[in-house]
Amino acid sequence: MSKTATILRHLLLLLFLLFTAYPLLWMALCAFRTEGDAQTHPLALPKEWVLDNLTAVFRDGGFGSAYLNSLLLCIVSVMVAVAFAALAAFAFSQMRFPGRNLLFVLFLLGMMIPIHVTLIPLNQLMGSGGLGMKGTLFALAGPYIGFALPVSILILRNAFNALPKDLLDAARVDGCTAWGVFWNVALPLSRPSLATVFIFNFLTMWNEYAFALTLLGPGVRTLPLALNDFKGEHDILITQTSAALLLVVIPLILVYLFAQKQIIRGLTAGAVKE
Repeated sequence: MSKTATILRHLLLLLFLLFTAYPLLWMALCAFRTEGDAQTHPLALPKEWVLDNLTAVFRDGGFGSAYLNSLLLCIVSVMVAVAFAALAAFAFSQMRFPGRNLLFVLFLLGMMIPIHVTLIPLNQLMGSGGLGMKGTLFALAGPYIGFALPVSILILRNAFNALPKDLLDAARVDGCTAWGVFWNVALPLSRPSLATVFIFNFLTMWNEYAFALTLLGPGVRTLPLALNDFKGEHDILITQTSAALLLVVIPLILVYLFAQKQIIRGLTAGAVKE
């Protein structure tokens, strides 16, 4: 590649970076400015840097409890989903049993169904006439886990298929049971894919709004619902909303920055089989 082409490519990438990073930068600046300054000079730098917006986010409403609810719900749901998906993916990859391919296809069909078409049936199922869990975090845990399984099984199955067959056979010769091979060999070698599945599902659950709005009660909320508190009847509090969004986004950015190599390795696992 010529030097001119290299410079042009880097300029295009820099332009794309500025275009995509500007909304995050603007949000971060609004979180540390006064409301009047944000309304009158939205594109300028803050005239006065303040921390009142960050403290007001936790002082007013139930943002703190919603933060803990989302954190607890997402961590538990993702861990359960990854555990079930890893077991199922290992069975589909390394075991032979009748109906294996058909069952795997049935799991993949879950990726073809828009999840929001299940809102009304789930609302009835979780209501007082069904399981009676509507209004609690348990009403979200089940759907979150179920919707995370198809794509998780697909990614992990490809990762297990890419494992060296000789290494798995050597573990069996040494006396490992199927569980031993799974726990001591397959899982440690598939950590990039496990990290990918964990982060992908965590981000999806962390930002989910429709099911939380439908299945949770007024006293139990997650972060997407708590963000509605910063919207007035006729306007929106730009600075407090930006501060709340900043608190929501920072953990996700940090997780991605520290795990981006694992994500890329996990998504490409099984793409090339030696």
